[in-house]
Formats: sequence, structure tokens, C-alpha cells
Amino acid sequence: MPYYRYTELDNDLEQQEAVAFGLVRFSERAALTYEIPLAYKRDVRDTALRDPVSGTCGGNLGGGPPDLPGGLPVGGDCEKTGVGDMNLRFLYKAGRGLGGDWLIGSQFNLPTASDNVLGSDQFQIGPMFAYVKDFDWYPAPGAFGAFMNFYFFDVFGDNDREDVSYYMGRWFFMFPLTSPDKGPILGGWYALPEVQPIYDFEEDHFSFWAGPEIGKMLAPGRIMYFKPGFGVDPEADKGDRDWTFEVGFRWFLE
Repeated sequence: MPYYRYTELDNDLEQQEAVAFGLVRFSERAALTYEIPLAYKRDVRDTALRDPVSGTCGGNLGGGPPDLPGGLPVGGDCEKTGVGDMNLRFLYKAGRGLGGDWLIGSQFNLPTASDNVLGSDQFQIGPMFAYVKDFDWYPAPGAFGAFMNFYFFDVFGDNDREDVSYYMGRWFFMFPLTSPDKGPILGGWYALPEVQPIYDFEEDHFSFWAGPEIGKMLAPGRIMYFKPGFGVDPEADKGDRDWTFEVGFRWFLE
């Protein structure tokens, strides 16, 4: 699944990234996902770090996860292009209960960025548990909710970066909108909104982001989607997301 995402933080930092996401199934219970960075750009020209007289940038743009883990040091160029950090996530279906499936696992954020201003400079671990439940009350088949919950902390990395300790929820709600048999134009539409509650223990700060994804099945196993997103009451000094836009293509291989 290649995707492109544009993000603007409430402190006016702009980020653009292209990523290759994939999932590998090992068994009925175990799987691995990966996110490999293809390109990444951070631009701080519109932030308070740019000197209005000289036009150069310097200092540290304070902020928290997930966009500014440990804060962002900035050099004199005001913008940097390269590749960012990658992550691996291991998932295991532990069993069923309360009418749904329970999964456990962990995400590993790896400091693979080509420049320190494009990544966290830290190796981070995020233990995870998740609950997935079909929505039998929804009129169309295939509706479900998936509630993923992570706790991220840094293991080792650059001592210039602040410690990382935060909870992040990734809660998805799948709702088919039109049946595939409605034809190539009207058929195969769905809504997949996601919400992310985040609590930064280091900063004692809570933030909330929502992304109402809309997608279209172009052919069996081939899906194009668009995902605008926005931060709810974002705070500039905390590095919260103001708004985002993502577009991607999902290709399910047999």
C-alpha cells in the first residue's frame, strides 16, 4: 500500500511523506506489518524558528508524539528532504472474547532517517493490544470496529532528544456504503474513519485527531482511498496536528 500524506502542525511546520506500507501473513494468527519511508520533507519556514531578517532557521521546535517525538532540532536551511524513520509491527491473535477478537503485539520504530531533523534519532518500542468486533447491527456485511492501543517508550538513541513515553489509540470503524454490484461508478464505496487519542506522559498533554477516510474498490483487491484529517483543539506549543491529507492505493495479493 503506497501512500502520500501531507501534515500541517498547529505551529505551522509542514511535513510531506511518501511511504510503502505492507502486511505479511505468517499464519491464521500471526502477521507482520511494515512501513518503509520512500521520501520525506519537513519545512519550518513559516514557524517561529525562522529569523525574519536573515531568513535562516535555528533552535528547537518543541513538540510531542507522534509527529515530533522528542522535539525537532532545526538547522539553517529551514527545510530538509530525505527519508524518515521506518517501523515494524508484529500482531498475534490471542483469542476471542466479548464477541470479538483480541490481538497482542508490538510496534518497533527504527531510527532510519537520512538526517536527524527527519526522524526521532531513537529506537522506540510500542507494546500493543487490540480488539476487533464485527458490527452485526449495520445493514451491510463487512462492517467492523478495530481498536488498537499502544504505549510507546524510547529504548536508546540520541541523548539530545527528550525521553518518549506516550499512549496512542488507533480506532477504526469500517462501514460499506454501496454494494460492489452497483456498477463501476456507484459500487464499492466505503467509509473507514479513524480517531487517534494520544496522551503524552512526559508533557502531561492530551491530544486528539480524526481522519474520515473514504475509499473506492476499483477491482477485487484493488482500492483507492482519500483521507483528510484534523486535530481537535490543537495546541501550537505541543506540536499537535492541525490538519492532514492522505491518498493511497491498497492492493491485496493472493
